[in-house]
Amino acid sequence: MLAATAITVIVSAIVILVHFETMTWLTRLDRMIHWPTRLTLLTGLFTLFAAHSLEVWIFAGGLYVATEVLELGTLAGAFDGSARDYLYISLVNYTTLGYGEIVPTGHLRTICGFEALIGLLMVGWTTAFTVFRLTDRWKANLD
Repeated sequence: MLAATAITVIVSAIVILVHFETMTWLTRLDRMIHWPTRLTLLTGLFTLFAAHSLEVWIFAGGLYVATEVLELGTLAGAFDGSARDYLYISLVNYTTLGYGEIVPTGHLRTICGFEALIGLLMVGWTTAFTVFRLTDRWKANLD
């Protein structure tokens, strides 16, 4: 359980920092270049989508290490051990979609559960950041 907790904390911290640094970069970019609102919106959302995608890959890597290196559990069901399947289970967890055709066992359940929580927090953070970033522009009639 200690190893699963360590993997969860390390991967979660990396994901949170990636998200924070992405939003910090967008904020700095917005201060340097005053783009039209729609371009700011699209740039911000596509950049944050890329950050979410990277974060899913980071969790997939954590699941790989936990499964293949540390042997903390298995991924049962329609899972063949490919990078594609690690990415898929990570995306399903991160988005809290939860299809269920790949099921974590052992201590992987803890990692997958916290991935869902972190994913939910990152999506909420993205929403709050986008609204905060565009509120003044909306008040000014979207330039």
